[in-house]
Amino acid sequence: MIVNSLDPKFTKAFKLMYQFERLQRYRVVIVDVDKGQSPADVKPDDCDFLGSCEFTLSEVVTAPGKKLVRNLISRQGSNLESRAVLLAEELSDSKQVYRIQLAASKLRNVESLGKSDPFIQFSRQQDESSDWLPVYKTKVIKNNLNPVWDEFTIRATQINNGDLMRPLRIRVFDYESDGSHRLLGQCELSTERMMELATQHGAFVSLQPPTGKPPGDYGMLRVLSFKVETSASFLDYLAGGTEIGFIVAVDFTASNGNPTTPTSKHYCAGGMTEYEKAITGIGHVLEYYDKDKRQVFPMFGFGGQYQRNPTNHCFPMGTPPDSTCIGVAGLLQAYRHALGTWKLSGPTLFAPVIRMAAERARLTVAARPPVYTVLLILTDGAIMDMTDTINAIIDASTLPLSVLIVGIGRDDFGDMNKLDGDRTRLSSGNRTAVRDIVQFVEFYKYQGDGVRLAQEVLRELPVQLLQYMK
Repeated sequence: MIVNSLDPKFTKAFKLMYQFERLQRYRVVIVDVDKGQSPADVKPDDCDFLGSCEFTLSEVVTAPGKKLVRNLISRQGSNLESRAVLLAEELSDSKQVYRIQLAASKLRNVESLGKSDPFIQFSRQQDESSDWLPVYKTKVIKNNLNPVWDEFTIRATQINNGDLMRPLRIRVFDYESDGSHRLLGQCELSTERMMELATQHGAFVSLQPPTGKPPGDYGMLRVLSFKVETSASFLDYLAGGTEIGFIVAVDFTASNGNPTTPTSKHYCAGGMTEYEKAITGIGHVLEYYDKDKRQVFPMFGFGGQYQRNPTNHCFPMGTPPDSTCIGVAGLLQAYRHALGTWKLSGPTLFAPVIRMAAERARLTVAARPPVYTVLLILTDGAIMDMTDTINAIIDASTLPLSVLIVGIGRDDFGDMNKLDGDRTRLSSGNRTAVRDIVQFVEFYKYQGDGVRLAQEVLRELPVQLLQYMK
């Protein structure tokens, strides 16, 4: 409360956890407090209403100077002359990064042929519940019961939200290409405890059995090293003007089924298709990172046929010459229009759209302010040009580009998990990808919820951008 002022400058600061992959919505309500009232006794609903405004946290952090000015509105929804000024400042400890190396020994073998292929998944406990949020997973070490993982880098805010004592769940899995990873053992440690273990050479913690498994020896986990450093953050790059460009590519192959029949993945009569739900959920997050706020998004299809022409594996769905759409609504409109003009064909080829996006990203390498391109590929099944796609991704791994792949339906997506690079970095011949730029998610696991899908598929994007900048 500021006494007797029409231009108050509030000193109260609210500490919020910024999450790139979510739309974090807030409302500010300003009221006039009657004289003589103690701040502890104030009930806003009983005070004189002066105005309110709504905003998303992403609007504030992407505003010039992290300063967002918003008109207050009346109870009836009309604009008032008053304005709210919202300022964001990143806490210094959020710039900390941890460099960690882990090892395990005497893991259980769950493979009938060979040995387990272990990787580690970190989850942190949420503030207001007992839910565990996955925040990081290591690379997979193939055929090894005594793995030593490469040193990895993770931001402090990502792993513990700035709380060294926050419980972390560390789970060791056996990797399976179809995503049905088997839990080998687990333990709970805080960041502080991991730091202590790193200083006690040879110290280890015993892994506990998976739920429902009998007690026994499930192996040991060691923290070989734990270093704390400071580096530029994702928000530093946003404040410096970095823009995130968004390109959408939609699968128009015949395996989706005839769009006029209810069994088709492109059937629109029953409401939004999963393609549209995915575009909406992801698009509504990324549109805030379009610096000029024009929200111009290129859109392409692949595997479609126009009239009697050959199948086109990268055809424009938006407005010429750049196949652009205006906002998420424009993307959805272009999608429905294309379903009426393009015939579903085949085969399913990814390389043409990846090379198209890579070429666009290559043109922005020297751009000021910087541009980082995100290609969203929506597909219903297996691809037919795996080798060419891997080569295209390897070529693109040096560019400011990430490739997000969303599997629509319940078909076999084994190849997509390989492209994700979780098991090992993509390679072809004597070439290896410079960094992992692919994230794959199956939509059905999120029960048709585009918002939850966006949170999962976009979770790794800030890290991928930082890896490119570094």
